[in-house]
Amino acid sequence: MERRLSVGPLDFSELFVRVGQLKSLLDGGSMPATGRTVAVLAGLLDSDRHTGQTQAYHLFRSIAGTLVTIGCSRYDPGVSRQALQVLLPAATGSRGERQRALAETVGTLPVNIKGPQMQFATAGLPPPRRSLKSILAQMGAGPSAGSYLGRSLVVPLAESDEVAVIKIARRGEDPAGLEREARWLDYLRKSAQLFAESFIIPRPVPMKNGYLLQPLNLPVSSSRPRDIDPGTAAAIAFTVHRDYFVYPNDHRPEARLSYEHFRQIMRRAAVLFGELAAGGIVHTAPIPLFHNRVQRQRRDDGGLYEWDRAGRLDRWLQSSRFPNFGPTGIRDFEHLTSLGTRVGHQLYRHIGNQLLSLVLVAGSYFRHKAPESVGLDKHGDPLDVRYLFDRAQFSGLVQTVFTAYHTGFSEGEPVVDMQAEIEALVTALINQMGVDRHMREILRREDQSRMTTADFHSYLSQYSLPAGAAAEFEKGRADIEIHSGPHLGEFNGPISVPELTAFLRSASAVIVAGRFLEQRFGGDIGGAYG
Repeated sequence: MERRLSVGPLDFSELFVRVGQLKSLLDGGSMPATGRTVAVLAGLLDSDRHTGQTQAYHLFRSIAGTLVTIGCSRYDPGVSRQALQVLLPAATGSRGERQRALAETVGTLPVNIKGPQMQFATAGLPPPRRSLKSILAQMGAGPSAGSYLGRSLVVPLAESDEVAVIKIARRGEDPAGLEREARWLDYLRKSAQLFAESFIIPRPVPMKNGYLLQPLNLPVSSSRPRDIDPGTAAAIAFTVHRDYFVYPNDHRPEARLSYEHFRQIMRRAAVLFGELAAGGIVHTAPIPLFHNRVQRQRRDDGGLYEWDRAGRLDRWLQSSRFPNFGPTGIRDFEHLTSLGTRVGHQLYRHIGNQLLSLVLVAGSYFRHKAPESVGLDKHGDPLDVRYLFDRAQFSGLVQTVFTAYHTGFSEGEPVVDMQAEIEALVTALINQMGVDRHMREILRREDQSRMTTADFHSYLSQYSLPAGAAAEFEKGRADIEIHSGPHLGEFNGPISVPELTAFLRSASAVIVAGRFLEQRFGGDIGGAYG
């Protein structure tokens, strides 16, 4: 089989069949691979002969899968190392469909991960009604009325750096999400062995039948969100350090953090996301990511962004404004989910999603130097604010995030040097994040029909309308163009920074491979690769 694959150029179909036959032989375990087997496959990976084929992705995936089979084999550790020494640099150094195929395959290397089996209460007894005074007294809070931060009522604890928090379900929201959050808090507080990186985990307050309560006498305040029904809303209660509500990339000038402080928060978040993933737990929303936010009610995917499909990223700057991590570590634990024992491709995708979120927040840190400078100028031209970005600092942030996540997940240093790819990525990011070229969104008639008239006009009033004011439009009559960006990419188009997708593929693959190498070879396969 080695001879058949190595003698003379083969047409695409014959090559695809023969690689598949070789993989079947190796999967069956009837004979071990040799150094020559790896060399033949390495030559196929390097060849550009079939890169123009529409099915090239499947060919390269088959070649990569064969190398993974060899890399996982127990017959000859030397040959296994050789296969991985070929595959890892190719997965990070390739481009296009070849890189996609190789990175996705490396991203499914078998790693020893097992997420916890969490037990979440189903609908049962209604939550107990508790006066606000009694629940605050139980947490040690004084008579202060506190203030609303988003949907949370926050009350300082006397002579302490901590605050009491009543986190309230929004109108129409299933309060089971808050119950899950409290149970995750309880689990994580008992699972300190998961984390080498310290962070502050809120202390939930248990009730008689779980953690939900119905707070009575919520204070009336202009800051109380309109989507909270104070007479019927369910909530959870917890205490936590007051910095839990500090945002690292705060757009307010008086709250802006120094670069070094911001970098340390980003490093800690990346380590924690990596350590959680190593424990089989992923945070699915470090920031909210959408491909098409306005269509989320009628799309099967809920409009959520799938980074590996390389589509346009909706309102990246708005999504980055309030990240679910800060000086105390990560937050909003309702978004945690267990991977169980079946990780595979979903782990690779979750890692990429978290890295994407961190990179976007890093970019927003520079944009928030001038938060009012967004969109188009008076002539309709995109604002160019690339001068806000510090290239060296941005590169340092991305490198910090990648290395810290890798360390948290694999407990070792990356074996692939990605500095050159990061430098090229940052150049592309500054050119796209710093010029608001993509502001346009189309509000389809189908989406208008799902809105009430009041919601329709309220939605339009939030954004710039090239054709006039919100009151001029009749709901459901025609598609409407609005300026809701900046987005990364044109409406219904691809992402405007393909380098970002390529980086996420490479970085996610390297991170998964890092844990596999630590478990299989103690992290050493013969040096770093660039």
